[in-house]
Amino acid sequence: MRRFAFLFAACAGLAVPAVALAVQASGDGSLVVRNGAAPWNTGDASVNVPVVALTITGSVIGRVSDFGKIVIDAGSDTDAVVQVVGAGTPRPSTKSDTAQIWKGNDFTFRAVGSATTTFTVLVYGSHVNLIAAGKGSVRLAGMPDTPQGDGTYSLNDGDFHSLPGVQTSRLTIGTSG
Repeated sequence: MRRFAFLFAACAGLAVPAVALAVQASGDGSLVVRNGAAPWNTGDASVNVPVVALTITGSVIGRVSDFGKIVIDAGSDTDAVVQVVGAGTPRPSTKSDTAQIWKGNDFTFRAVGSATTTFTVLVYGSHVNLIAAGKGSVRLAGMPDTPQGDGTYSLNDGDFHSLPGVQTSRLTIGTSG
């Protein structure tokens, strides 16, 4: 387990400079979420708020090191590579014919595609760590009554900020030009 944590941290450390180069080269942006948490209850769907609600043309890698749920939808794109390790077999979503749902404790995920692949990714739970690079939009949330300690995020190579207590409006990843 510790080896995996070290490996993930090392990969994340290597990914940040690569993301910075991508931002400079093509107008792609970046999103980094560290140790995120938002209200999530497997028994009461009315309180479920994703830490990250992301739509991106690009790539996403991450880890949920506590109990959580991830929903990934790559549409009908056959070039998309979606991999979730440690959360068992995916289940179909009732909201989309192409989305898949995984639940588990301590799992990793990645979604990588071609330059035209657009992913929708919803991540619920706590101890959420994620790196995304590309163009798109995101909504972020933390714990409602926790001004600090529910995780931080950096958007487009900006400073890190505490996750907000209520879900943000759409934030833009990258530039349109």
